[in-house]
Formats: sequence, structure tokens, C-alpha cells
Amino acid sequence: MSQSRSFLGQVALAILGIAVIVVLLFGFFALVKSFNRYQKRADANNNVKVSAIQIRNQTQRVKIATQKAEIRYQNSIGIRRAQDEIAKTLTPLYVAFEMTEALKAIATSGNNNSVVYLPTNPVTGLPIVPVQNATQPGAAKP
Repeated sequence: MSQSRSFLGQVALAILGIAVIVVLLFGFFALVKSFNRYQKRADANNNVKVSAIQIRNQTQRVKIATQKAEIRYQNSIGIRRAQDEIAKTLTPLYVAFEMTEALKAIATSGNNNSVVYLPTNPVTGLPIVPVQNATQPGAAKP
């Protein structure tokens, strides 16, 4: 009988061990499943934060581009005003003088081997510079 008790004790101990192992396996699988859910939630929260940062960066880029466009626009207004002021004082004789000076600079630079042929006025010998007068039809008006 003592052998049967010890045998029954060993069987009971084996069954208890198997039960503990089964419970531990279920617990492990539940822990893995729970960790995977946690990881998915953390990934989703990270994606939300990254998207918010990307939206903020894109908004800043748009603001910067708008500011750059406004700066370019203001610069163009200033350039146009300067051109209008210069155009008020330009005369055909002064334009011809500037063209002659530019041609002299090309001729004496030594870096340019080009030959430039220009029509000249038979009376003055100066290069002919086409200039439109404001009284001519089709002339550009400032």
C-alpha cells in the first residue's frame, strides 16, 4: 500500500506539474498578446505625434515661402520705381554715350577676341541706338 501511495503521490505531483506548466504557458501567451496590444497603441501614438510634427513643419515652410514671395514682390516694386526714375533722365544721346563706353571696355579688356559691327550715324560717327520717343505710336510709356 505504501508503494501505491507513493505511486499515486508521484502521479498527483506529475499532474500538478503539468497543470502549473499549462497555466504558465497560458500566462505567457496572454502576456505576449497584451504586450503586442501595448506596442501597437504606442506605435499609433508615435505616428500621431510624427504626423503633427510634419504638419507643423509644412505650415512653417508655407509661411516662409509666403514671406519670401512678399520680399521679392517688395523688391520688384523698388526696382520698378528706380527704373522709372532713371527713365525720366535718360536721353538718346546719353544712351549712345553709355553704349560707346561699353564697347570701349570690350575692346580694351583683352579677354574678348570678338569683333562687334555696329551701324553708325554718317554725320556724328556714333553708333546708331534705336530709341523710341513717347510721341511715336506704339512707344512704351513709363
